[in-house]
Amino acid sequence: MDVNIYTSGEAVKLNELSGDLLEFYKKTSLFKTKDAEFKLTGPTAFSDAISKVGRKGISIQRYKGLGEMNPEQLWETTLDPNARSLLQVKINHFDQAEAVFSMLMGDVVEPRRDFIQDNALNVVNLDV
Repeated sequence: MDVNIYTSGEAVKLNELSGDLLEFYKKTSLFKTKDAEFKLTGPTAFSDAISKVGRKGISIQRYKGLGEMNPEQLWETTLDPNARSLLQVKINHFDQAEAVFSMLMGDVVEPRRDFIQDNALNVVNLDV
């Protein structure tokens, strides 16, 4: 399963409607593992349970750049040829991409501020 399906704006909104969908979830379903049992009471409860089981024993960290990582982590995640993935990036619409990058990451503040103000209420999944 692709986690993006379950964290999409549509899935979040569907989960918010779980109170209205209560009649469909009157009979509680169970998801059992050898270590835990989860009651499935809403439309995204199953994926939440799978995510919880899948993250057991895993530590997730974020870095702004490779320089913040200690040498062991850098080897395990980036430098080890057996662990890393190299993907070729192709830009099909360079002019459009350049315009967006310049607006959002350029030195001129006004276009970025306008974009944020125009689209602030359209945000579905904000990662802060």
